[in-house]
Amino acid sequence: MRRAMPLSEVIEATGAKPVNIRAPEAVAVTGVCIDSRVAESGDLFVALRGNRTDGHHYLQEVFDKGAVAALVEYVPLGAEEMPLLRTPNTVHALGQLARYYRKQFNATVVGITGSTGKTTTKEMIATALEAGYPNAVQKNAGNLNTELGVPLSLFELDADCRFMVQEMAMRGRGQIAYLAEIAEPRVGVITQIGWSHIEQLGSREAIAEAKSELVQALPPDGIAILPRDDKFYEFLRARCACETIYTFGRHPEAHARLTEVQLGEDYTAGVVALNLPEVQARVWVELPYLGAHLLMNATAALLTAVVLGVAPEAAARALRHTHLPEMRMALQRQPEGWTLINDAYNANPDSMRAALEVLIHQIPARRRIAVLGDMKELGAYSMRLHWSLGRWLATQPLDYVVLVGSEVLWTAAAAREGGFPPSRLLHFETPQQARAWLLRTVQKGDCVLLKGSRALGLEQAVMR
Repeated sequence: MRRAMPLSEVIEATGAKPVNIRAPEAVAVTGVCIDSRVAESGDLFVALRGNRTDGHHYLQEVFDKGAVAALVEYVPLGAEEMPLLRTPNTVHALGQLARYYRKQFNATVVGITGSTGKTTTKEMIATALEAGYPNAVQKNAGNLNTELGVPLSLFELDADCRFMVQEMAMRGRGQIAYLAEIAEPRVGVITQIGWSHIEQLGSREAIAEAKSELVQALPPDGIAILPRDDKFYEFLRARCACETIYTFGRHPEAHARLTEVQLGEDYTAGVVALNLPEVQARVWVELPYLGAHLLMNATAALLTAVVLGVAPEAAARALRHTHLPEMRMALQRQPEGWTLINDAYNANPDSMRAALEVLIHQIPARRRIAVLGDMKELGAYSMRLHWSLGRWLATQPLDYVVLVGSEVLWTAAAAREGGFPPSRLLHFETPQQARAWLLRTVQKGDCVLLKGSRALGLEQAVMR
């Protein structure tokens, strides 16, 4: 928290009932914490109840570290004399407090959601905006993009911030609407409507409806940035609460149109044609990462920055210095002379295909080895989508396909049925088993792709 807040304002924002607090206006809150292990002096500790633990059990620990008060749902034994704020729902109270805090600042919040590319696009938008507004752009750290993460991210706002770039994730209906109520975005960016979350929502139409909650929450003078090529573009456009809508993609009517793509061994570049009411330009965009799909994220980022006042050339130059979090299309040259593409942070059908395209078409290699894990959270569609992946793999010029997990058994069956040589198609239950095979097999000049859902921890297949 960059601005201290008297405890009396916490009470006002949350409606919590003070317990053992006599002069709340004289108590300064200098931080908000939900993890007792990182509590510091001056913090307000928010006690959360989860499946594995209960924050109410750690009140003594946080007060020993200097916390000034705790938001609680009940008063546990031994805490009767502690300074507490009691509320029916601490998660909701955390959101209310973050919304109150956010209103103290004039920063424009740029909200980002979509089935794939949220984090990448967040990083790119922040980088491009920084070119026009040095030291005045903030972004959420890591994956602070949920009902807990977004409030913690907003508590980092400071008086110098002009733009806050905030990723918004969801697991079901109403969640993005809730996050938007807290963050109050003026700009909403939707990257794509894909297959992620279909287990929870049941159909891509339902996914589109849930993602559209971001643009439904924009103010009338807000700005929506939409994927023009997407199957659900018209669906999303019809749900925008704002009048101003800009689009990106390859579509000839897109305001930011990706017209050319150049795939290098250690970069991806292309030309983006901007056709805006006040800006018409063609700019060269170059990324220090692999993948044409990342160039589409960059096109969205460029458009967002230009719409918000950054010169196109300056935004494009800045994108060359984009830094992505680990395990996202990370190109790693190994001492033994082979190359690793580590994209193991997560996977869904769209991102899986995009990463494989990089392995097949962008990296010169003696042999191409795809190490692929389960794509989780596909629900009733899992068999169909894993099978579809296998049939596609059977047509691709891959030297080995190494499948890890249980759901990829459908991929293996489909690849065999499609004619992929059984001797070059392997299956392992765990990343550790795949690691043993890789250690024996990988040679100088090979290129290995790691891609799988986060729950699998596929990076363990190459840990030294």
